[in-house]
Amino acid sequence: LAKGLIPMIEPEVDINAANKEKCEECLLQCLLEGLKTLDANQRVIFKLTLPSKPNLYAPLVGHPSTLRVVALSGGYSRSDACKFLADNVGVIASYSRAFTEGMHASQTEEQFTNLVDDACEMIFQASRGTYTGGSARVAMESKVKSQDGFIAALDQ
Repeated sequence: LAKGLIPMIEPEVDINAANKEKCEECLLQCLLEGLKTLDANQRVIFKLTLPSKPNLYAPLVGHPSTLRVVALSGGYSRSDACKFLADNVGVIASYSRAFTEGMHASQTEEQFTNLVDDACEMIFQASRGTYTGGSARVAMESKVKSQDGFIAALDQ
């Protein structure tokens, strides 16, 4: 931060943890406390495991010191990761495992290209909240948009 760089903070919560929701809530509180220590001109990017509770990280998305919140697929299948992502307003994908799902060296060029195209479209739609698995998104979007700073954070 002192050199003008924007750090990417990437604490990962195990998707198989028995107390995943509690871990996520604790993590959120710690991250919000950390944001309080930043100067007004300092920004961070969060790269987080998709939360169990839709829009759990909305306070981070709308925080003035947050440049972006991106989601790890965290070991979820592409389909599940996209469903969870679509339910989290203002969060975009940063998938690697979920993106490469199904790709292998023995595919033809056409098979590979089709798989990449399909993966890109699915992840793109999930980042926009228009993936068909995004059930909670519409209901939560209006609620989250009313929070101070939310639209400003998305427009940066």
